[in-house]
Amino acid sequence: MKKTFFLISLLLITNAFANDDIETFNQLKNLEGKWVGILNGSDGNSKTINLSYSIKSNGSALLEESNEAGVEMMTIFNFHSDKILSTHYCGAMNRPVSELQESNKGNITFITNQSMSGLDQKKDLFVASWKFNLMPEDDDTFIYSYTVNNAEGENVIQTAEMKRVK
Repeated sequence: MKKTFFLISLLLITNAFANDDIETFNQLKNLEGKWVGILNGSDGNSKTINLSYSIKSNGSALLEESNEAGVEMMTIFNFHSDKILSTHYCGAMNRPVSELQESNKGNITFITNQSMSGLDQKKDLFVASWKFNLMPEDDDTFIYSYTVNNAEGENVIQTAEMKRVK
């Protein structure tokens, strides 16, 4: 009886997390379109950022194409084993793979899995986390933020208020 109760509980918990990921993925898919903003870095630098989101692969993937002051990159958000992963193809010539860490009322955080990515925070420059602050009251604005790990230990946080242009 205890084993049956345990298995049912585990199944319900797993299903609840999978549903959270589906809801989060649907929130991200609402970003479909073109966006523009100014990235302001914690290092004092600013640059223009353009983002374009498109739904691909029969709705199972969201493609983010970014242009940061002329540097083109892309990120693909998709489901893998009932959880959302993002794979970022970076201008730093690497490929951070991130896992959904948190999703709460439109605040969505992905953290790079260094092992899956083949990256080392003590040696490599890479994006360590992404954050989306989706504003439920405003479909045409969101806050986009990411943290860059640099091997010198002085991480830079880049943040932009993104505005929908199409």
